[in-house]
Amino acid sequence: MRLLIDKEPDGPVIFRVNLKAGCIKKPGVLYLVALQTIFAIKKGELLAKKPEIDFLMRLARTDQIFLAKKICDGSDHTVYIIEGDDKNVEKISEDDINEAELSALVSAEKS
Repeated sequence: MRLLIDKEPDGPVIFRVNLKAGCIKKPGVLYLVALQTIFAIKKGELLAKKPEIDFLMRLARTDQIFLAKKICDGSDHTVYIIEGDDKNVEKISEDDINEAELSALVSAEKS
């Protein structure tokens, strides 16, 4: 999986999300949250009907669709989640992992 911000990919897109600038703290966090959403797709355990909404909910750390849209949905940036083995993130830090773990709690609380 690859993640591109504001750059349309050449290959097939798994899903695309429009985000407010404030929700893109670090690309590493977005990458890990995207991995959580991809894993949920494969397991049939999305938090919403669409992966785009699942991604927003995890990123916003809420199980409420309305709140996730209010917090993160916007037109500042377009994030593309793309099929492929290349990882388009320079480095994933410990902070990124901690942020992504917090978003994973949304899934645990929902079930």
